[in-house]
Amino acid sequence: MKKHIVWTILLVVAVALLLALYPGQEAERQQRLQLAIGYGLAILIFLYGFAILLGIASGEIKIDTLLSESGGGASMSRFQLLIFTLVIALSLFFIVAKSGTFPVIPTEILTLLGISATTYGVSKGIQAASPDLKPKDGGDDGTTTVTTTTQTTPTTATTATTQQTTP
Repeated sequence: MKKHIVWTILLVVAVALLLALYPGQEAERQQRLQLAIGYGLAILIFLYGFAILLGIASGEIKIDTLLSESGGGASMSRFQLLIFTLVIALSLFFIVAKSGTFPVIPTEILTLLGISATTYGVSKGIQAASPDLKPKDGGDDGTTTVTTTTQTTPTTATTATTQQTTP
């Protein structure tokens, strides 16, 4: 799949160069080059998105845990960040499609995105600091660690750690 991406990029660059070097006046050549680069980037972004959708459809890219925490429950901070980002991105897309120019983004929108991203970041910090939030299956590698401490005398203690592989 990587070879296809490289060949597509080379093809887009070659077409852009051909359009730029095509005979004509300087202003026409610059305009053709701008159009070629713009359409080339749009095609590359479309192909990248299509490759992601193919990966999701084939099961190579898993999205079933997109909104879940490490403990297994749903994450409100991830959901909030996802919804805010999608709503703002779609709104900007429709504004650009209708007017043809990129609008000035109000600071209130950037503030809302910043608050949402900060909420997600704080949530991840709390998860990293709290040892109680562990995955339900006992770990990602399929092993369960059991620690047993037995005290034989008041001054010595024996600790045994075993790992069991679960199917």
